[in-house]
Formats: sequence, C-alpha cells, structure tokens
Amino acid sequence: MFDYVSRREVAEYKAYCSDVLNRLKMKLENEHDIRTYVTLIGSGAPNMVMRNGKGPFDLDYNLVLTFVPQEYEKSLKRLKNLIQGILDDLVDKRFTHGKDSTSSITYLAHARDRKTVVFSFDVALIREKGGQSKLVHDKKKDIFIWNQIRDSGDLDKKVAMIKKGGRWKNVRDDYWELKNMYLKMGDRDHPSFIVYIQAVNQVYHAMRKGN
Repeated sequence: MFDYVSRREVAEYKAYCSDVLNRLKMKLENEHDIRTYVTLIGSGAPNMVMRNGKGPFDLDYNLVLTFVPQEYEKSLKRLKNLIQGILDDLVDKRFTHGKDSTSSITYLAHARDRKTVVFSFDVALIREKGGQSKLVHDKKKDIFIWNQIRDSGDLDKKVAMIKKGGRWKNVRDDYWELKNMYLKMGDRDHPSFIVYIQAVNQVYHAMRKGN
C-alpha cells in the first residue's frame, strides 16, 4: 500500500540531489558552454512523495537546456552521454551508475547490503525552443529525438486557488486514494505527476461545483 514519506527523509535526499545537480549545472556551463537550470517535478515539488510499503521512493528532475552548442545539437546521443558521464562522477558510492532510460537518466541508491534499493532519482533532459521538448531515446531504432511536451495547462493557478480555499488536504487525500487504486489495479501507466494532476483537477472541479 502506498503512503506518504516523511518530509524529513525526503528533505535529506532533496538536499543531496540539489547539490549534485547544481554541480552538474556548473560543470556543463564552465567546461562545455551548455547553459541549463534544474526543476524538481512530480510529487516531490508539492511535498507529496509516496512509497509502497517499505519500498524505495523517488524524485524526478528536469534539466532544462537553454543553450546547447551545435556540436551537441547535431549529436543528441553525445549530449546525453556527456551529461550521464558527469553525473556518474558526481554521485557518491551509494548509487549505481546512471541507467539510460527511454526519457531520463536514472540513479539508484542502495542500502548497506548493496542490494536493497532505498531511493532513486530521474533526470530528464528538456529543451526550451518553441515550447518545451523532452529528449527521448527510441531504443528500437536506437535514435535520440526531441518530443514535444504536452502543456499541463493552468495547473499552478488551480493549485493556488485550492490552497486559498483551504482544500489542500483534499488533494493529498485524493492523491493517496488514486495511487492506491492504480496499485490495486496493477496499472503502471499513471506516473506520480499524472496522478497528481488528476487529484488537483478533481478537487478544483469539486470547488467550482460548490462541493
């Protein structure tokens, strides 16, 4: 069953990831003339991180590329390999080297037994150019492409209205219920951020209806 991770435990890993990603940002800019900024996304941003039983939990980050030299624009595989290589050198010994996932780079932290995964974080590469696009590795064709990201709409405005109306606990409760509903269904097609948007929309529409 999914339940919320304590803010203290999440805060420790947030601080660690923030330090690693800030050092990545500086290395990319100073050594490769690649300019970026980092955003925490998904359930970590609104402090709604959950885990299944005693299992691991994760945090999701976007590394947003605001300028990339042509040599890397022409070879997106080289770009991703560069960033993954730097991150491999920056993470400590608790983490395995990065895994080239389809739409991110994944790092797993292990317990002292070196077998049990206790935490992971994903870094997606995002380009700001005529909107935002995510770097995706099509492994069947072994090609790297930019995929346009669907706009999540006026999510921030909805969140602000919900908090102003004193209904944020309703979002947390709905998020908890939805995560466990999908778990019971064996549904793996609803990542945390999608479920979070769903919970926000449910509460927002209930408020609009006066419920």
